[in-house]
Amino acid sequence: MDPNQPPHQSQPPYGSQPPYGYQNPYDPYAYRPNNGKAIAALVLGVASIASIFFLPGFGAIIGILAIIFAILAFKEIQQTHMNGKNMAVGGLVCGIIGVLLHVLFVIFIVVIIGVSLQDYSNNGADYWEPTLQQDSNSDFY
Repeated sequence: MDPNQPPHQSQPPYGSQPPYGYQNPYDPYAYRPNNGKAIAALVLGVASIASIFFLPGFGAIIGILAIIFAILAFKEIQQTHMNGKNMAVGGLVCGIIGVLLHVLFVIFIVVIIGVSLQDYSNNGADYWEPTLQQDSNSDFY
């Protein structure tokens, strides 16, 4: 075999077999397993979006983990030529959307609580007026 020839064009000599477990990374029909980190990124990204109403705030951590797994999957897929690049892209996109949704949802909840507490403090004890006047001549229990 010529060392200057690319691996996808090199053929073993007639009658010999390639070593056990050898897979040509450029063979489009060779079996390539899915990358586990890409699968994890996709599952975590979807779980981040799905947990918006059940675990507000905690889903942002799940989304950040999805982003990290997607980045690691991209690097590993590039080195090992495994399948799963589209799953890693989906996990990255879902993770980013999940983090943004959770951050916006938590900010919305904090603003709503802040506005309601501010409204409560403005109408506090200084402005309280009794609605029922008790007459000293009437019987009131």
